[in-house]
Amino acid sequence: MWIVCPIAGVGKRLQPFTYTKPKAFLKIAGKKIIDHLLIKLKNNFPQGTDILFIIGYKGRQISDYLKDNYSDYYNLFFTEQKPLGFDDDIPYFSGLADAVLLAKDYVKNDNFFIILSDRLPTRDYSTMLISFHQNQFDILINVQEVKQPEYYGVVQCDEGGNIKKIIEKPEQYVSNLAVSGAYLINNSVSSIFFELIQKQYEIPLDNGREHQLTPIIQKLIDMGKTVKINKMHDTILDFGRPESLIEGNRYLLSEIKQIDPLYESLKIKGNSISSKIIPPVIIGDNAKITNSIIGPNVSVGDNIVLNKCICSDTIIGDNTSLNKIITSSSLIGDFSTLEDLIKENIIIGDSSCISTSER
Repeated sequence: MWIVCPIAGVGKRLQPFTYTKPKAFLKIAGKKIIDHLLIKLKNNFPQGTDILFIIGYKGRQISDYLKDNYSDYYNLFFTEQKPLGFDDDIPYFSGLADAVLLAKDYVKNDNFFIILSDRLPTRDYSTMLISFHQNQFDILINVQEVKQPEYYGVVQCDEGGNIKKIIEKPEQYVSNLAVSGAYLINNSVSSIFFELIQKQYEIPLDNGREHQLTPIIQKLIDMGKTVKINKMHDTILDFGRPESLIEGNRYLLSEIKQIDPLYESLKIKGNSISSKIIPPVIIGDNAKITNSIIGPNVSVGDNIVLNKCICSDTIIGDNTSLNKIITSSSLIGDFSTLEDLIKENIIIGDSSCISTSER
């Protein structure tokens, strides 16, 4: 079985953080999103598994990092999705379905597992894979009940879990069962699956529209193919929006077993002076924390300077300096400098500078 990971998109909903990096490189609970994903996959797939990354935006950055860190476990393959055009030097692409079409010559007639990098199950994919091997169907789709189905593709199904209708981001309520970032495609339908995507690919797109997978899956359902749900009861983390990054960070931190919950080692090294750390918190390398209260639910990046700060439920990027900051529920990008600020819900991108002090 192949793993196919489309990772070409810009992540517009996560701007300004994605101006300098792909969205899968955002750091949550001490690791990049892509690291969390690939570590989860190791629980379900053996060493030597073939995995195809469909890259585009910041593609060289992605391929170099993955080759350096994961080529010892996975057989890595890369193919590039070309942009439709550019908007202020930022590329835009023709959609998920067109990205998946690029996998055709790799997977051929094999089973394959499409996984989106911005959705992460808190457990792993074992229930989905077990269901795939124990039951007879053509496509299996991960779903989860959500509170805001208008952000997702949603499904309607019968009592046996067979999908009867799938709709992309419905404007009116249809269902709260949302497609949650993972599809298992049986080789029984792989040929017709790619044929339908190819036909859709040839249809010109109106401005701002994309070719999605949902109409392809609906056509397969209409043809009588068996498309079933795998309903996830464990949480699936959604890293597609700023507010969901903070929620995901909180959840992942809650599962981390702190080896040194009082951070005595930081004090011994002189990296934490007159400060209080309230777990769960993760602190990167070379952090300097003085006269501060950090936590709970804070991710602190590498090479950080925090002085006279009170931070909770916050993600702080690498190489950032905060002085006299009181905040919660905030996202602070890499290489940023903030001073003299009391504010909740700060969302600030990389290489930013904010100071309210008089000079």
